[in-house]
Amino acid sequence: MSDLYTKKEVEDYVTNVVLERPLGVSIAAILLIFNGALLLVTQLLTLNALNEASTLVGICRGMFQGFIALLGLSGATAGVGMLFGKKWAWWLAVFYFTYETMRYACAILFIPDVPPMLEGVHLSPALYYVKYGMRIVWNLLFTVFMCRSTVTGFFQTSGINKWKACILLFLINGVMVGIGWWLVN
Repeated sequence: MSDLYTKKEVEDYVTNVVLERPLGVSIAAILLIFNGALLLVTQLLTLNALNEASTLVGICRGMFQGFIALLGLSGATAGVGMLFGKKWAWWLAVFYFTYETMRYACAILFIPDVPPMLEGVHLSPALYYVKYGMRIVWNLLFTVFMCRSTVTGFFQTSGINKWKACILLFLINGVMVGIGWWLVN
């Protein structure tokens, strides 16, 4: 027996939290953990290439690497918190999904600028529109899912005006992404 939890506390947790968790929350949490961990591992494996990319784009290497690490950590952290039904995990997950939506929307706006930035890469702009369009839809669906009453009830965020919170997060993330693109260009 662990010193951290009594048998009764573990039984209460399994009975009250794990069995109440909606299946979609479990799926979203696992996807967030996987995505965050994959982003961090990919960052480590492509460290030099990312440093070169930051120079190409004109961003400080440390800031670029730090932002990628922060994004990976926030995804993984949100996923773990979602598994335990933490209220902050709902906020972090919605922030993550709205940020991703705005980032891909901004990428679609700047697709005509992509081929000149990627010297030697000649892909059809239509592929970028499809790729980023699908990512926008994917993240929007997760954002809407996070606002369902069963999900907000699980995270004990039912008292929050979820649509107002999402709109505010979209605006905040839109400003952040817009500032980022403005600094790059």
